[in-house]
Amino acid sequence: MTIRDILDSSAIKLTSAEKKAVRTLLSNYPSAGLGTVAGFASRAGVSVPTILRLVAKLGYAGYAAFQKDLIEEVSEQLNSPLSMLDTRRATAGTENTYVGIMHNLADALNQTAAAHRQQEFDAILDLLADERSNIYCLGGRFSAVLALRLWMHLSQLRPGVAVIENLSSRLFDRVADFNSQTTLVVFDYRRYQNDVIEFARLAHEARARIILFTDRWMSPISNFADQVLVSPIETLSPYDSKVVAFAQCEAIIASLVKRSPDKIRERLATIEALRQKGESQAYQTENRHDDKT
Repeated sequence: MTIRDILDSSAIKLTSAEKKAVRTLLSNYPSAGLGTVAGFASRAGVSVPTILRLVAKLGYAGYAAFQKDLIEEVSEQLNSPLSMLDTRRATAGTENTYVGIMHNLADALNQTAAAHRQQEFDAILDLLADERSNIYCLGGRFSAVLALRLWMHLSQLRPGVAVIENLSSRLFDRVADFNSQTTLVVFDYRRYQNDVIEFARLAHEARARIILFTDRWMSPISNFADQVLVSPIETLSPYDSKVVAFAQCEAIIASLVKRSPDKIRERLATIEALRQKGESQAYQTENRHDDKT
C-alpha cells in the first residue's frame, strides 16, 4: 500500500491543518514531501508539529521513515514499464498539438481522480446540499465562467443559490448579507485575484463557510477555506486550462443528484412546468399584441 493509498483511507481522522498538509502533498505528489519537514510545513502553511503529527497518524515513527517510503515510491514509478510507455506516448503526442493537448488533459483528469479523497468531497457535498444555507458562487476574470456554470446547475437542484459578478463596483456590498448560514463557492487560480481574495476573507470574517477551487500552488484563500478542491491547470497551451475544474463541477452536480434523486426530480418537474406555462402565456400575449396592430 502506498502513502497515497493510506491518505485516501477514510479511517484516518485529520484536523483542518493536517488536511491542508495532505492537500499540499497530493497536489504535488510525492515531491512535496521529499524536502525538509520545515519546507513541507512552510509550503502547506502549517506548523512543523502538524506535519509530524500527520506522519505519526500515517503509521510512521518519524519523518525520515516517511520520506524513505516516498523515495521508494518514486524509484518504482520511474522504473515502471507503464510509466515509461506513458512518457513516450506523451512525447510522441506533442508532434500534433490537438492530440497532444487531448492526452495532456486526459492525464490531468486521471491525476486528479487518483488524488481524490472521498471524505473531503463528501464534506463539500454536505455544505452544498444543506438547504438551510444560501450559496453564492464567485470567480475571477477567467474563472467566472466556472462560477456561472455551477450556479446554473445548482439553482436547478436547490433553492437559495446566486452568482456574484465580481466586476461590479458593489462587489463587497454582498458580504453584508453573509452569516454562518452562508456558503461561498469561490474559484481562484494563478494569478490570484486580489478582489476575489479579499471578498473571500471578508466572507470568512462574517462566518460564512468557504469552498475553494484552486490550483496546486494554492490561492491564499486556502489558508482559511473550509474545503478545498485542487486541480492541475498546466497544459501544452500557453494558457492555463480549467478543464479539470469543469469536470470537478460536473462530478459535484452528479453526486448531488445521486443523493436526492426523487426530490430533485420533483423540483425539475416544477421548473419545467413553470417554463411551459410562462412561455405559453408570453406567446398568447404576443399574439394578442399582433392582432391589435
